[in-house]
Amino acid sequence: MTKKHLLAGLLASLTIAAALPITFGAAFQSPAYAKTATKATVISQIKKTPDLNPTSSVRAFSKTTYQQYKATFNKDYNVDKMSPSSVFNHHQALVYTASPTLRKYLAVSMKTWNHALGRTVFKTGTSNNYTIRVGFGTGGKDHSLWDGLYKTNKLWVNKSHFNSDSYILTVLQAVSGKKVTKPKTAADKAAYVKYYRGFWEATITHELGHSLGLDHTPYLDDIMYAQSGDSSSSIKYTWTTSKKGNGSFAGFTNKLSSRDINRAKINQTIGILVKLKFN
Repeated sequence: MTKKHLLAGLLASLTIAAALPITFGAAFQSPAYAKTATKATVISQIKKTPDLNPTSSVRAFSKTTYQQYKATFNKDYNVDKMSPSSVFNHHQALVYTASPTLRKYLAVSMKTWNHALGRTVFKTGTSNNYTIRVGFGTGGKDHSLWDGLYKTNKLWVNKSHFNSDSYILTVLQAVSGKKVTKPKTAADKAAYVKYYRGFWEATITHELGHSLGLDHTPYLDDIMYAQSGDSSSSIKYTWTTSKKGNGSFAGFTNKLSSRDINRAKINQTIGILVKLKFN
């Protein structure tokens, strides 16, 4: 799966700002369901959840229910198996990069998921012991088809975009809908560095999300946001227009939304991630 380049199709009116804090509702007792729920019950509960957000009310079914209606859950929450079973062993994936440059970005992205899920899902591997390898790639045709790419157990970052001084400015302009020029003042340069780091951290976090079985969503505040979703994927619906969500753009803040987190959690319950358990 890829994180495509962001030169078009974003909300022109979106204001670039720090991510709004995610507020989770007070803890409540999840409903108890029969050993195997009926399809009518499953569909009824899914319809009560926010769009593409499998809240705890649909994470309380029995294992047999998830096995029987796996395709329904996958389609309604845009999730699917995207990693070989060998990637997640003993409840975690071992992630390695030979690039000193990418290492610091990767560490932040791994921590982002680990903190959100309450356990060490991604652990640093070695050149001789890893299940996911991270490195620089070409970016596809014309070096601009994608910013990041996850396939099988390889995660690639577009080297051309990563090393470009102007690419982030182009993305900022596309997101804000306003003309963005090269930073000149100390304050502007500091802001540029912040956006640059945030963008590439978010790109790697996005691709690690694919390893967890998360497909794209149309919400700008999701780390798994994509400009479009087409019928070639088994997704809830197609889109060509972005949805604003809470008003932030996760592509610069590297903040996970509740949709990102809850979809990762339900994947284990459905059985997409072998030998991986979340609380």
